[in-house]
Amino acid sequence: MNIIFDLDGTLIDSKQRLYQLFQQLVSASTLTFDQYWQFKHNRLSNELILSTEFGYSDIEIHRFVSAWMGLIESPEFLAMDSNFEGVKDTLSRLGSHARLHVCTARQSRESAVTQLESLGLSNYFERLMVTEQKHSKTSIIDRQVSDLAPEDWLIGDTGSDIKVAHSLGINSCAVLSGFMSHEALLTYKPTRIIDSVLAFVL
Repeated sequence: MNIIFDLDGTLIDSKQRLYQLFQQLVSASTLTFDQYWQFKHNRLSNELILSTEFGYSDIEIHRFVSAWMGLIESPEFLAMDSNFEGVKDTLSRLGSHARLHVCTARQSRESAVTQLESLGLSNYFERLMVTEQKHSKTSIIDRQVSDLAPEDWLIGDTGSDIKVAHSLGINSCAVLSGFMSHEALLTYKPTRIIDSVLAFVL
């Protein structure tokens, strides 16, 4: 059996990184951490927040997105991430019953490898798949995990992850530890919705 994990919001807590980068790039922002994440849970993109809350023009939003993509995986900001408490024990438990993999939409494979090593997670996984903004998760998983079967699982925190699982013909488990609410995730019809990866059982 294969279990494929998303990274941000699923295995690691990256909320502080995203909030701090938003605050750095939007000098007028007085949003608290909770206010920012309430917007995100309500399915507002950064672009919508900038437009509705700060009156950003299309040109200003374009500049923000460019700066965001350039900094979001920098060592300075990746250092703000942390493992969800108990995730190593969970991976050890699941690894005794299944082959574990990571698939992330990060831009840089090198920085993802470095971060997994620094957080002590790399040894739990058979393979790390990184789209590098060049491939879809569906295509990279289909190409690299040759023995996919209907009983396999993809665990992630977004609707996109659920759609990937559907397209691959495998089970989907949505976690509430990331960027979407229970109500929003439910619309994508995952096999399961759980509070966090710690609650996942085969």
